[in-house]
Amino acid sequence: MFFTLKKISHHDKLRDGIYFIRGMNIMAFRMKTLAGMICAATMFTFGTAWAAEPEGIDINMADVTREQAAAVASAQVELHEEELIPKVNDGTKIMINLANRGLYLFEKGVKTKLYPIACGRYTNRSPVGYYKVNEKEVNPIWVDPADRSNVVTSGPSNPLGYRWIGFNGYYGIHGTNNPSSIGTYASKGCIRMLEDDVEDLYERVEVGTPVEVFYNRCVMEKSNDGTVVYYIYPDAYDCQPLSVEQINEWLHGYGVECFESDDAIKDKIAAEDGQPTYVAKPFNLTVNGKSLEWKAVQKDGIYYLPVYQMAEALNMPVYVDNAAGMVRTSYGTATINNFKNVLYINADEAEAIFNINGGKYSSNSMVYTTNPPKKTAEVTNSDTGTKVNETAVFNRNIDPVKK
Repeated sequence: MFFTLKKISHHDKLRDGIYFIRGMNIMAFRMKTLAGMICAATMFTFGTAWAAEPEGIDINMADVTREQAAAVASAQVELHEEELIPKVNDGTKIMINLANRGLYLFEKGVKTKLYPIACGRYTNRSPVGYYKVNEKEVNPIWVDPADRSNVVTSGPSNPLGYRWIGFNGYYGIHGTNNPSSIGTYASKGCIRMLEDDVEDLYERVEVGTPVEVFYNRCVMEKSNDGTVVYYIYPDAYDCQPLSVEQINEWLHGYGVECFESDDAIKDKIAAEDGQPTYVAKPFNLTVNGKSLEWKAVQKDGIYYLPVYQMAEALNMPVYVDNAAGMVRTSYGTATINNFKNVLYINADEAEAIFNINGGKYSSNSMVYTTNPPKKTAEVTNSDTGTKVNETAVFNRNIDPVKK
């Protein structure tokens, strides 16, 4: 389908340097403008219209066609270079996720607001793409698209409410005289907000503020304490199926994919209830000054370290006794924890098994260094008494590989 899937594992990175770096990224901007044109043209096929309208209005399809054609044409206007530079470049940005009916406001690059919205119906989908605020109006006038002589001035009967923030031809963000529609798919393509919310947003943005509209059923982010949390929303536009593999890939971007079972993910996709699922809290992991690829992870109050990568960083052979649920080195033993066929140990046992010291260094990092050498015992296979010479292998399966 035509919607853009965003990788949420790196979402909330403000990717719009293109809006204020003159010359260098003009081509990138035009590619994104082209993407917006394609989205607008696709929306035209599905019957997207212009601004909000009263519920149950009898629409004249000839007028709809003319208005849509104008909206598509407006998206195709080529911008001059000076128009690519917005009047604001302070990190203010609007992001709208149609799947969760939420409008996010970023100020100075930080997410500061989340407003509930109503967006386009199934047959009148809101246009996805990259835009910018092109006009602002207080007390907008609404013209009935089915009867151009029907003009509604500002007031309680006006379906646009008391604020209009235009961003793409006839599409805009506005208030509503039907607040019960917020949180649903109710408009002809515009973004409706509660009146207090749109008036608050109006004061925070300027002409030129970037606007990104996307459709993303899976929202994944870090909570205030750093725990990875994800939500899955219903596929209202019937265009974005999700798989366990996709969710695992996005969790991998945070380093916590081993801490959410495939069955739990499958159930989450089926429920599509929009409720938060808290997975685990990742920490950057450093051993003797070397940053490791995999993360240390806190789950249910316990800090876990990846066995094989720790051993590899320390150049230390290990032996895993699956039957006993133990891992041994020449320094000692520790209990293994198997998360989706990746082995971890409790960080409290790190010194005993690896002869290292350290732990949580900051809110998002754990740091370890090797202790002075001490006498060690030879590691042998408990069943045969033979010396263990296996080399630690990063992320190896716990079951032997059949040859």
